[in-house]
Amino acid sequence: MVQPGVTSPGEGRHRSRIRRLLLCCAIILALVGELHFANITFDDAFISFRYAENLASGHGLVFNLGERVEGYSNFLWTVLLTIPIWLRIDRFELGLLATAKLLGMLFSIGTLLVVTRAAALDRQPAERTSAPLAALYLATLVPFLMWGIGALETPLVTLLIAATIYLHLREDLAVRAGLPAIPWSYLVLCLAALTRPEPVILFLPLAALRLGRTLHVTGRRALARELAYLGLFAGPYATFIACRYGYYGQIVPNTYFAKVSGDELTAVRGGLYLERTFAHLNWATLGAVGCGFILLARRFSYRFCAVLLLCAVYVVAVFYEGGDWMPACRMFVPMLPLVALLIHEAWVAVGALSLTHLAPRGGAPPWVIRPEWLAAWQQGIVTLRDNAKALAAMRAFRFVSYGALVLALVSGSVGSFDTVPVVGALSGLRGLRLDHSRYFGVARWMVREIHEPGLLAIGEAGVVPYYTRLPVLDFHGLMDLHIARLPGAMHRKFDAAYVFARRPKYVLLLVNRAADGKLSSDFLYSRALLEDSRFTREYSPLRDFEVAILYARKPD
Repeated sequence: MVQPGVTSPGEGRHRSRIRRLLLCCAIILALVGELHFANITFDDAFISFRYAENLASGHGLVFNLGERVEGYSNFLWTVLLTIPIWLRIDRFELGLLATAKLLGMLFSIGTLLVVTRAAALDRQPAERTSAPLAALYLATLVPFLMWGIGALETPLVTLLIAATIYLHLREDLAVRAGLPAIPWSYLVLCLAALTRPEPVILFLPLAALRLGRTLHVTGRRALARELAYLGLFAGPYATFIACRYGYYGQIVPNTYFAKVSGDELTAVRGGLYLERTFAHLNWATLGAVGCGFILLARRFSYRFCAVLLLCAVYVVAVFYEGGDWMPACRMFVPMLPLVALLIHEAWVAVGALSLTHLAPRGGAPPWVIRPEWLAAWQQGIVTLRDNAKALAAMRAFRFVSYGALVLALVSGSVGSFDTVPVVGALSGLRGLRLDHSRYFGVARWMVREIHEPGLLAIGEAGVVPYYTRLPVLDFHGLMDLHIARLPGAMHRKFDAAYVFARRPKYVLLLVNRAADGKLSSDFLYSRALLEDSRFTREYSPLRDFEVAILYARKPD
């Protein structure tokens, strides 16, 4: 006979099968969704490819040979890409791109597994059954799916943040039991901070949570040990910063100056970015519904408070960074595992709701409610505990609550489709065409027809520089120290005098064409050069690619 509250072996196996089935559904859904977005590739991915190729070839972590400029913000991802290059994957035209996408898919699946483990950690058997809900939430979000196969560092940093919170929660179990636990979560967070700049801001709240928990359980005798553990993050990260300064001569990447520095409207753009993200993913409604159930069930667990704090800190970081120009809420994708864990907390809270939660806990001031009324309320709830109709009503309330939470989740998943351009015929489910980007045609023509090397001035410094291997003057300033430090917003910094002084041999401008054939452009650098008489005198069109024109410098 099975005692109350103890799961029988048969029931345990049944719950385990359900859990594995839900997790498999999440993985399959994620794989299908990522295959759908497989043909979407952003030019920026090839910036890291070029850095990695130069590093693997022994030229150093540089974009232009001999110029030490940190034009990337994903150190660990860039270094990781040297491995397939050493294996000669790059001898195939799309070899490195396909490898980066495959790695992203693997990291995404890893994130689903880690989030499921984190959601199931320290749960009752019935609560562990619903743990894959966190993975299912991720697998239905377009930002998670698209950036999972976008060939950038996003899936790697997302996995590392998910692993950080999982390790932190597991370590907290040991701390609560009074056992020593090495916080490997600090080291994993350090790896995340080496992959993207934003995760570094999570270290202080994570360390404060760990220190507070340890001092509460063991007292001050463990303080020295806990302070020493901080070196698991601080040591490697300080070494990285020192190496960066020694190699590049600055403690922040050049991308910081190109994207943030000098822009007085950074916070405004960050606010708009937050507003769009919350609207598309329905986080406001989801947060209100989920937190409402957690409040009602009084499940203010350490897990809930810790994850909520990390989410809030990450939102502040993205806000002050000014968001991003790329679609699909890219900057918030690494935070999605944390949001998924909060959603599972709300789901568990709904399952724990009972009649006792309707009774107020503790006393209340007489001016709020009279003591005799409060006592009568509490006594009435006690009386209803064995009432069949009251129990049925409570079950119905839980059912409706689950429905409200599911509707909020579905609304966010559907809204996430509006964060990406229409894929349509480009869907990977209709065939893989990784080279559909307009820049591939430009790069192939230049590799085939241009035999005289020279400085190439270009705004989209990814695909074309990677395949042509020409030295580059980056109009957007990511790989240029001077342009990056100009005042102005991201992608709106330009100095014509500086460009002409550099005397680039080739200039590629993205253009639009009016009905009368007049050229214009959505980009500041293109408009400025097209309207500059010096450009007409010194450069002539070499090749018209419809959406772009390649100019060559006239002989002196």
